[in-house]
Amino acid sequence: MRRDPSMLFLLGLQVLLGLQFLDLDRSNEGKPNLRPIYWDVISYYAYLPALCIEGDLSLSFVGDPGRSDVHLHRDRYWPETTPDGHKVIKTSMGVALMMSPFFGMAHVLAPRLGYSADGFSRPYQFAMALAGFFWGSLGLWVLRSWLRIFWGSWTVAIALLLLVGGTNLGNYLVYEPAMSHSFSFFWMSMLLWCSHRTFRPPSIPLRWFLGLSLAYGMLVLIRPTMLMAGLLPLWYGGWPGLVAKIKRISSQPFSLLAAFMVFLVPIVLQAFYWKYVTGQLIFYSYQGERFFWKDPRILEFLLSYRKGWLLYNPVMVLVVLGWLWAFIRCFWKGKRDWPTCEPYPLATAVVILLPLVIYVYSSWWSWWFGGSLGGRAMVEWYPALVSAGIAVVQAFLRWLHRSVLGLPRLLDTLRRWSLSLALLYVMGYTLALQYHQSWQYRIAMLHWDSTGKDWFNAVWWQSTFPSGLERMARPPDGERVRLGWGRDAEIWTP
Repeated sequence: MRRDPSMLFLLGLQVLLGLQFLDLDRSNEGKPNLRPIYWDVISYYAYLPALCIEGDLSLSFVGDPGRSDVHLHRDRYWPETTPDGHKVIKTSMGVALMMSPFFGMAHVLAPRLGYSADGFSRPYQFAMALAGFFWGSLGLWVLRSWLRIFWGSWTVAIALLLLVGGTNLGNYLVYEPAMSHSFSFFWMSMLLWCSHRTFRPPSIPLRWFLGLSLAYGMLVLIRPTMLMAGLLPLWYGGWPGLVAKIKRISSQPFSLLAAFMVFLVPIVLQAFYWKYVTGQLIFYSYQGERFFWKDPRILEFLLSYRKGWLLYNPVMVLVVLGWLWAFIRCFWKGKRDWPTCEPYPLATAVVILLPLVIYVYSSWWSWWFGGSLGGRAMVEWYPALVSAGIAVVQAFLRWLHRSVLGLPRLLDTLRRWSLSLALLYVMGYTLALQYHQSWQYRIAMLHWDSTGKDWFNAVWWQSTFPSGLERMARPPDGERVRLGWGRDAEIWTP
């Protein structure tokens, strides 16, 4: 049996990622930004120590003056307070559910290794980082399997290299793996894989339909705005696929009911928690935070120095070009051919989904999503977007190898070689840039939320801190921004 080069390539890439992951000392108290259970992860993770160690999901022990460790709770639990005075964990429990097996192993091993079984000692820190790295890495393997359905081995191998090395995905696999994005990345990959296995046969296989429903339910549980991901299986296969799915699903009502129940299982778990803590089955736990639907900061979200998705992930320009290509092909070039004109897998879905996702995220009060590297909210969408980038590169290569009529053979050969070398240069440049900026972000040379034009230019390709860098910071005013004021940021221009 022939070995698949994409599998061997991903295995080698996985080894490199693993070595980087193990090289970080995640228990260094002098570098709290290296600790996995920090910032947003405090909320994602809080369910596990509150339930398994404190035995109190209502968090009544937080701030209890009778506790000798009450001073530690300020850094371990960040609950929101409801109008009735109850404490509630801000984020939903999806990440905690996926961390739970690793938490269990750490809880068993901690006392045997001489550490405190308090949920926050070194074994727990490492285990939570390992959880994110494991699920994110598994997501890469699932994504590889899905991509191989449509493209050759080397195409998929190079696409995975650019995805991990040329975007902020690598940062959230290795440096900040306990954030929600590596977990969502896995479930998004599963959603695509299960969608293909569900809707490819003449009849809908129940096991894959249930897998699709579970993946969708977990995505929503991890981040409720991932409700938008439901458009992916809906539009899988384009317009003809939508019509065919409706007919097939309507002919299998039992499968539809079973899938709906599986989708509800994760949601019901969260509803039970909210009912237990607040008395309400549905509760908005992001107190004082909102969307500004009439004031989306789209240009800032895409191109700002603070967190611009395209500015910090320039390889994703290929996705935007793929979106434009699909839009022209499907809605402008030939409307009569629209039902069958998908130029690449998920083209119709990406045409609808990409503007919607950008609009929703840029409407959030903190469109930069706190301390992060370059539009972190988009990481979970990469499995669905990568096909657009691959299609653009392949279209370029097809045009490159097509002879130009009337052009002498020598000049045509020169054209091919020069443009091929230019493509290789751009790919290498994006890899080198992302690696360098990830390193800068890790040592805080690239600020986590206060980068402006002056700061960005001062640290561009630098390896030492420029003098006076602190004075260049442009920190957002959180209190004003929550009210809708001061949401603007400096936007990159050519």
